[in-house]
Amino acid sequence: MTHLIEIKGLTKTFNTGADNVEALRGIDLTIDEGEIFGVIGLSGAGKSTFIRCLNRLETPSSGQVLVAGRDLTTLSRAELLEARRSMGMIFQSFNLLSSRNVWANVAFPLQMDGRPKAFIRQRVAELLEMVGLTDKAKAYPSQLSGGQKQRVGIARSLANSPTILLCDEATSSLDPQTTSSILSLIEDLKERLSLTVVLITHEMKVITEICDRVAVMENGQIVETGRVIDVFTSPKHPTSKSFVEVVLSNTDHFLEKGYQPKGLLVRIGYIGPTVIEPLVYTLIKKFNVETNILQAHIDHIKGTPYGTLLLDLSGQKSSVDNALDYLRNCEVNLEVFNVANPR
Repeated sequence: MTHLIEIKGLTKTFNTGADNVEALRGIDLTIDEGEIFGVIGLSGAGKSTFIRCLNRLETPSSGQVLVAGRDLTTLSRAELLEARRSMGMIFQSFNLLSSRNVWANVAFPLQMDGRPKAFIRQRVAELLEMVGLTDKAKAYPSQLSGGQKQRVGIARSLANSPTILLCDEATSSLDPQTTSSILSLIEDLKERLSLTVVLITHEMKVITEICDRVAVMENGQIVETGRVIDVFTSPKHPTSKSFVEVVLSNTDHFLEKGYQPKGLLVRIGYIGPTVIEPLVYTLIKKFNVETNILQAHIDHIKGTPYGTLLLDLSGQKSSVDNALDYLRNCEVNLEVFNVANPR
């Protein structure tokens, strides 16, 4: 896999008068050609500054931003304008021109680039068909739903046939159903047009739906990175764990509410075929362990099934120990949250 984007020692400091704000502090990251790479963080983590540094909407304070081996931080204004043609960008607030209809919004970057009228007509027609808005060509932004506005934004971002699509909180203002449809569209366009996608979000559910790899940001730094399925099912950093807990049922909720386990409180995480294996049945029948299911969650990460079970296991100590040994030998992630005294 070829590294299309390489970030080396990237920093960004904003001068705000008396104080300086370090938005990015030494980011090192690679993004491979053809992947959907997610960056997740809370508000203020620096993720929007990061993505704006990728296309030099923000000028880094130091470090390198290499795209296809070319360092964008060293380019002249004319060279930078040329390089930006390879990068489309979509925004949370859509950034559409209210005085222009859908057709004119999509045509705008082509007109600014001085393209022939015949080319513009053909290209805009192609783009509107791609995003499913052919029938909305004459509508104005005020007449569109949020999802339709974002589809216009996507079409406009693809006008100059970029190879990289940057998405800055592109679904944050949309409802869950519309979010899924926009993410599906981005994934489809990525395959159809051989795009590399960089997606910024604060929602782990967005990451698990379409991203291949993810970087977790906190206080201007990358605190964890890896394949989404690895980071999601076995997060290492507390910030990563907090994002995962939002998607999964929160184990700590039971302890905070005063739940007293009869035995061992354990969480089992499993991926792929293990989802359909009768783990609970085996614990009960084979090991004679009383198994109280407190929470169960089954979902998919880019089509791969995963699940979690929060269980209270009780019984003879030897039986519980044997059951845990069995689980450790299965292809699952096992966490013990609270130890009582099994009877």
